[in-house]
Amino acid sequence: MHAVAERLAEWVARATPAQRRAGPTVHDLGGMDAVTAAADHLATSPFLPYLIQATAHYLQQAGVEDAAPLCDAVISGMRRQDNHAAFATAADALAARPALARSLGTPLTRAMLARLNAAQDAGDDLAAALIGAEAADCLVQLTLAGVTRPAQLLGALDEATEDAAALPEPFAARLPRLLGVLDAHHPTAGLRDALERCLVLDHTCRDAAFELALTDLRQALELDGYSTMAADLVQVRRRLAELIALDPDRLDAQLYHAALDAVLGLSAPDASARVPAAASALRTAFQRYRSWQHRTHTPAWATSRHDDIAAWAELTLLLEAAADHLDDDDPWFAEGHGILTALLRAYTAHHTVTVVTDTPTAAVVGAMVAPVIEDAFLRQENRLRFLQYALTHDEDLRDDPAARQLHAALCRRSTSPQAPAAAVEAGDRGKARRWHLLAHHIPPADFATFVEETPAHILDQLELALRSHEDVLATVADAKYGRLMARLISQLKESRDWLPDVADPFSLLVEATVRYAFLCYDIGRKMGGSFTEYLRLRDKDNKKQKVDEALFHQHYREVLAVSALFRVVNSEVIDRGGGRVDILVSFGTVHFNVECKIEEDDASEAGLRRYVAQAAEYQNTNVSFAILLVLDKTVGAEGAINLFESIWIEKVQREGEHEPCHVVTIRVPGGRDNPNMLRSAP
Repeated sequence: MHAVAERLAEWVARATPAQRRAGPTVHDLGGMDAVTAAADHLATSPFLPYLIQATAHYLQQAGVEDAAPLCDAVISGMRRQDNHAAFATAADALAARPALARSLGTPLTRAMLARLNAAQDAGDDLAAALIGAEAADCLVQLTLAGVTRPAQLLGALDEATEDAAALPEPFAARLPRLLGVLDAHHPTAGLRDALERCLVLDHTCRDAAFELALTDLRQALELDGYSTMAADLVQVRRRLAELIALDPDRLDAQLYHAALDAVLGLSAPDASARVPAAASALRTAFQRYRSWQHRTHTPAWATSRHDDIAAWAELTLLLEAAADHLDDDDPWFAEGHGILTALLRAYTAHHTVTVVTDTPTAAVVGAMVAPVIEDAFLRQENRLRFLQYALTHDEDLRDDPAARQLHAALCRRSTSPQAPAAAVEAGDRGKARRWHLLAHHIPPADFATFVEETPAHILDQLELALRSHEDVLATVADAKYGRLMARLISQLKESRDWLPDVADPFSLLVEATVRYAFLCYDIGRKMGGSFTEYLRLRDKDNKKQKVDEALFHQHYREVLAVSALFRVVNSEVIDRGGGRVDILVSFGTVHFNVECKIEEDDASEAGLRRYVAQAAEYQNTNVSFAILLVLDKTVGAEGAINLFESIWIEKVQREGEHEPCHVVTIRVPGGRDNPNMLRSAP
């Protein structure tokens, strides 16, 4: 046994628990001369964490100059250590000692970045991949602590994800969480693109989808006004629903989803049922989350995330207590003091719940909660009188700042300081909050008239029907389809031609074509009949089926013809880009071509690339978007490549052009054998 190892064993035997947590000193390891002599051994052995602890103690006592040999040994260890467990513990020790990390300076940052970069080419070297992930984690913690400058780390992580599929899985799987944390603190660094690139891989897509949802949530909470914030929160809720469908045991997604359910449901006509249901779901998930979190290692960067989740849970419980008294049928005859207290706690929740997405909760409370509680008072005159009476006679509420704040807000929103609810104008924003889905579907100019002429109970029924429809859509969300479309749209957005009058129609065409691909993958011989026989290897008479492009794109055209695009689809259109277009879809002056090809030799991505130039050529006089639809006749005895790996985007950029043409390539299998005849490769 090495002499230093013997001294370390002796120290462990006599040290108290507190001393073991703090780590040994240089004296405990035999003195400065002994540690310096054994520095190389300590740096490259599992004892590296103890070297870091001893160096931190010595630095505090003797200063930077005297501790220089130890600091050099620490940097050498972080650069050369090849034991994952030792490196991980050492990285945690450094992250917990920012003063030491700051003294190590640029050499430490360079050593950690080198380990991060080395992990990208680690291949099957599991230790190197995991060490790179630990280095990235440590750098994130040091960056958030202000020890290292963020620019190098942000650039390194963005570069690492440029080809996420080429990264070793153990390394790539750790990146989305770190990217999400950094994006929360550096929202203008462009890390959203890096997260979107992680959506395409099964081992990174779940964390990437969650972090993107939180990014959207932070952006939503920065908006002004109920309608704009609510619309964005609905989109975040849908994204979380897709993630939960993909990963039903994902507790953090369940917690945020339930919290948003409560916030969005507070204004619903059935808030007294909807909000408690969301709160119940949140409590169940939160108990499991706490149990999972108990006695687990929590990186420093994750502390704010846990606080954030706890804050949303606390806010939801306040909303649950208030929602019981927002129903118009609640007479408020009894427990008046308790009712007002519950409402006031929710009304000023930003004073109680201090952390939500690292920003004060005043934004979400002020836009989504406070106006809804005000609406409950303004809808019924007796409630306003109830509050006024409490301010006059209730000793506890008479001087309550929240009660006076609420009363002042009600007076501002009324036509006069003592105006009853009936005097509130028809166009009052409270109606757009109570029936916000109706307000979304009815033009603003007509909404005020509509709500004035329609009984409230009818409006409630319509609103609840729309909300139920939204709930049903959320329950049948196809997470993998949503991830596919999100990936395509994010890449298409890179084009400068992604203009409002272009983006919507092309998105519609892409969705219709992707659904056609789903049909081609799933349709059977008997179900599709002879019209789709070309998708199978042989027809019902066991004769080889002749398939030409006309039959292929005719079937595609017929599928589009029974969709919403039936009036804008044309086939065999001549004089387009100097040739004849298979399928042309026209939205006014905006045209998109769909080039249909049959490939019998090489249907790989590289093999199909020879066709994308033709699709791009037909868009020379219009926006730079096209679709290449390929029937893959090369499917072998092992079956077809799955649909999600058969849809991608090629960029065609010729010399002299500033913008590439984005060609969405969709490959569907043709000439397939029956699935029960297929066999896996050996």
